[in-house]
Amino acid sequence: MQDDTGFKELDWLIAHRDDPRLRIIDARSVPHGGTVAMPSGREQYAAGHLPGAVHLDYGDDLSDPATPYATRVAPPQTFAAVLGGHGIGDDAIVLAYDAGTIPFAARLVWMLRYYGHAEAYVLAGGIAAWTAAGKPLETAAPPIVRATFLPRENPAVRATRAEVQAIVAGTLDEQLIETQRDQTYAQRDRDIPGAVRLSGNVLLDDARGGRIAERATLDRLVASARLDPHKRTVVTCGSGVSASGAWLALRAAGFDDVAVYDGSWMEWSHDGLPTVAKSTGS
Repeated sequence: MQDDTGFKELDWLIAHRDDPRLRIIDARSVPHGGTVAMPSGREQYAAGHLPGAVHLDYGDDLSDPATPYATRVAPPQTFAAVLGGHGIGDDAIVLAYDAGTIPFAARLVWMLRYYGHAEAYVLAGGIAAWTAAGKPLETAAPPIVRATFLPRENPAVRATRAEVQAIVAGTLDEQLIETQRDQTYAQRDRDIPGAVRLSGNVLLDDARGGRIAERATLDRLVASARLDPHKRTVVTCGSGVSASGAWLALRAAGFDDVAVYDGSWMEWSHDGLPTVAKSTGS
């Protein structure tokens, strides 16, 4: 397990702003597969972004075209081409940010970590932390020098549909946690059998700019759900976004072995796999 939380505060960015290895990604997007009305990520980026940032959308730019009904991470060759084409190479220190609510930056960080890029982090507080400090935004896209990104897959952090099916069938003794954010989770009336519900809004605290919840809160959630931090744990959500935030949060809470079910509910429901009615109060 990595010994960092996956987050960097604004003072870290200010201190490293002139590091030639630093690459900033504006990861703002919209919930793919959801019905939340909001400007697209590209529209948000064009209206104002951190100086030097490039924009990447987890669904539009970095999803697997072979599964258009879900937003699974793109295959290695595609992922490498997109990252390299945006000037992000093997030596880059990547800092991704979003609006500080829906954890699109965490999704980018999980993708990068899955492909073996350890120096990938979320800007704590997102773009709001930058503007609250009186820092300027810009609207022009930066010049880009192409780079070489070599993907090195780490399958331990990515759960397949087959693994989740085995958990549901009881042939694999692992924990399954549903972490979709409350607003989009409320649009569903079904769940994957056996999934324990932990709200993505709580694991990453909206009131604190999308930072990981305080350790006491995480410990309380884990204890209340009777989860074992030393047991392999698979996190799922709607499209892999909240699950990626949960992946960071649970690792910070001391979980040894956490994986994101990349296809999540969009894949599971599309393929007609077994579901159960949501528990009362979910």
